[in-house]
Amino acid sequence: MVNTDRPAALLDRDELFDLVRRERFARDQRLFDVMRDCFHDDAYVRTTWYDGRGGDAYVEATKTWMARTGNSKHWVFPAYARVEGDRATVESPAKIFNRTTVEGVEVDFHAYCRFFSRAVREDGRWKLLSFEVLLERDELRPVYAGEPLPVDAAALSGLRPSYRFLAWIQSTRGVTVSQDLLGDDRPAELDAFHKTETAWLHGTG
Repeated sequence: MVNTDRPAALLDRDELFDLVRRERFARDQRLFDVMRDCFHDDAYVRTTWYDGRGGDAYVEATKTWMARTGNSKHWVFPAYARVEGDRATVESPAKIFNRTTVEGVEVDFHAYCRFFSRAVREDGRWKLLSFEVLLERDELRPVYAGEPLPVDAAALSGLRPSYRFLAWIQSTRGVTVSQDLLGDDRPAELDAFHKTETAWLHGTG
C-alpha cells in the first residue's frame, strides 16, 4: 500500500531544513532581509548574548552585535524534524567559530552545539517561532601555535563545562553570560525542555 502522506512529509522536512540553514547563512553573510524573513513576528530567541522576543528585534540586535564583535560563522546540519499539522520542531547539530584578539593574543574559539527551533506554517510558508542553543562543549586555542593564552584559570573554574570558553570570551566583550543556558552537562534540564517542546508540538502544553 502506498503511503500518500510520504511526499508531503518529505517536502515539509526539506522546507524546514532549508529554513534553518538559510537563516544562519543569511546572518553570517549579513543578508539581514533574508534573515528577517525566516522569523515569525513573535519569535523567541535565546543565545549567549540575546534573550528576547520578536523577529525584527533580534535581527536589529544582530546588526549591532556584529558591528561590535566581528562576524562569527556557523555550520548547521539539520538532522531531526517533527511535524504536526502546521507546527514543527527542528534540531540541528552545529558549530560556531570565531577569530578574535584578547589582550593582544589572536585566538580561535569553537563551540559545538545544537540549534533548536519551533516552526509554524503561515500562508503556506514555514517560519521560525523560536531559536535556542543547546550547548555541548567548546574549545579555545591560539592562532599561532605555542603562544600562551591570556586566560585566568581561576576565572574559568566556575563556568559551565558545556560553554566555558564561550562565556569567557563574551565576558571580554562586556557580556555576562547566564549560567542557566541549556547544555549537555545538565541532562535533566534538557529532558524537561524537550518534554515541553513535544507538548507544544502536539498542542497539549
